[in-house]
Amino acid sequence: IGSPSKVKENLDFWSAKKEMDDYLQAQVPSSRLKVLTGTIGRGMMLFSAKSPVLNIGSNVEIGLAEALSRRIANFGIRGTDSKLAQDYVKMVNKVYQKTGYDISRMTTLRDTGAAGERVLGQIVHSQGKGAIRKTGRAIEDVVFKQLMGAPDVAFSSAHFADSVNLNAMKLAKGDKILARKMMEDSMRIVPNTPRGQILRDQGVMDAMKATWTDTSWASKISEGIRKILNEVSGDVRAGDYLLPFIKTPANVIATGMDYAGIGIPKAFFKMYKSIKLGELGNKQVMQSISRDLVRSGLGITGGVLIASQLKDDDFVGAYNPQRAQIEQLRNSNTNSIRVKGKWISTDWLGPLAVPVTAIMYARKYGKTGGERTFQYGKGVLASALQIPGVSDIYDAVKSNAFKQNQSLEEMTGEAANYVSSQIYSRLIPSFLSDISKAVDPKVRQSVKGIEGIKTKIPFLSKTLPAKKDIFGEEIEGESAISDILFGSRVKTDKETPLIKEINKLSQDTGKGVSFTDWNKSSSKKLAQFKEQKGEAYDKAKEMYGRKLKSLLENEMKKSNYKKMSDDEKLEFIRNQDTIAIDYVFKQYHFNYKTKE
Repeated sequence: IGSPSKVKENLDFWSAKKEMDDYLQAQVPSSRLKVLTGTIGRGMMLFSAKSPVLNIGSNVEIGLAEALSRRIANFGIRGTDSKLAQDYVKMVNKVYQKTGYDISRMTTLRDTGAAGERVLGQIVHSQGKGAIRKTGRAIEDVVFKQLMGAPDVAFSSAHFADSVNLNAMKLAKGDKILARKMMEDSMRIVPNTPRGQILRDQGVMDAMKATWTDTSWASKISEGIRKILNEVSGDVRAGDYLLPFIKTPANVIATGMDYAGIGIPKAFFKMYKSIKLGELGNKQVMQSISRDLVRSGLGITGGVLIASQLKDDDFVGAYNPQRAQIEQLRNSNTNSIRVKGKWISTDWLGPLAVPVTAIMYARKYGKTGGERTFQYGKGVLASALQIPGVSDIYDAVKSNAFKQNQSLEEMTGEAANYVSSQIYSRLIPSFLSDISKAVDPKVRQSVKGIEGIKTKIPFLSKTLPAKKDIFGEEIEGESAISDILFGSRVKTDKETPLIKEINKLSQDTGKGVSFTDWNKSSSKKLAQFKEQKGEAYDKAKEMYGRKLKSLLENEMKKSNYKKMSDDEKLEFIRNQDTIAIDYVFKQYHFNYKTKE
């Protein structure tokens, strides 16, 4: 079982096993609610082109990095039998397409690696009677098995085959005949020899690491949080609902931290432990230590090469409320880099995302050597806050959900809006939302509650008002291709000379620049103005934006402005905000009345 010389026998065996497993699961079906939340809900969120596109892209990046690290750590590129490796890859993918079982990362016959499970983590089976379970099986076949699982298995089988192909020759000390026998043995689910088992174990670990499906400290934290939520909520499966995808994102962060340099202390810890246990001469131990060091070396080198092509201004880190308006005007994303007029999420950097982020933090915010080192470490460790589950708790603490002096009615309303938005995001296929954006040239305002479903429906979204920037101008969307293939992870840079000047001042002074947000402002004057003018408030807000932009553009051209210091310019810009508001009040004949 698992031998590429027995393709037909393997297909017959795994097909029979699939039939038996499906029958047994149907006798003990999962509850309909579990299938609805754990399978259908998650499937709807992944049902798009951008999810498999990112999955494939990140697998290519980590795959190249891991393949290179294997060769450097092994001090060689010579394999045992490339034809046998290719035959194995073909067989694994045939078995997967016919049965949904991934045998390249299988450790026992019970470890079936069902379709999509390695990417999604624990999943709920949908065998049994009823329309909901039937829908669940369709979602499993289309989304989990094909969109997400098939590319994942293609990469994992290639990495397993590459690993045993390289390591067999080294383990056989150059004896090609012996190496081929060991390689064939390692491809069996249960190898016949200890050496075959060693090769298989290493191959499975390499395949998992290179497809983000290994069990890391980060994935253990995320899965632990989700497990607690699932156990507390029962069949509602709140963990699957609130944390639908955790294993891959958690492993991306853990692996990225290794590539950013954490692999170095890990290697020294392993070395200390091996010396203490008398295992320093063990080949597997030394290979593990070597791989940690190589990953750090490759990650830092790759990070430096990418960062060298970027200006400080081409990088946006974590969310900063002081810069929120500036970044909105630039149309940037948090954790993104600017490449040829596009803001690209660092998600697309795969294992180099963390080292590039850390290097840019050190470069932008570190003035001395010590400060740069501190900022680099801060950038690496800050990535741990993005681990699924941890990031949700962190965001919740900072969010309005924990605002002081919030009334029960406000808290209830926010909770209802959140729950309703989560419900329609789970029940409407993600690709519909992508198409809705693709056919709409404008970005639409977000709508709270169940009304938010309109943003997900093509053409119906156009009935919502267009979203406007602080200058009162409608925000243009991305191209249809970009919306469908990349979603919000790729956005067009919209920096103008005006925005560039404001951004430069903010960067140079280290101070934020924010204009009055008429939707969120706590100004008593604006509150009274809104109370008096009612529906005219939105038009007044647009007038303010246009006036503010006109003032800034005209005044910045004057010689007096150019002679100012950076701090004076910043103060001048802030004053234009007050002038623009006073202008609107004058146009609407509004006089603020203080309460006695």
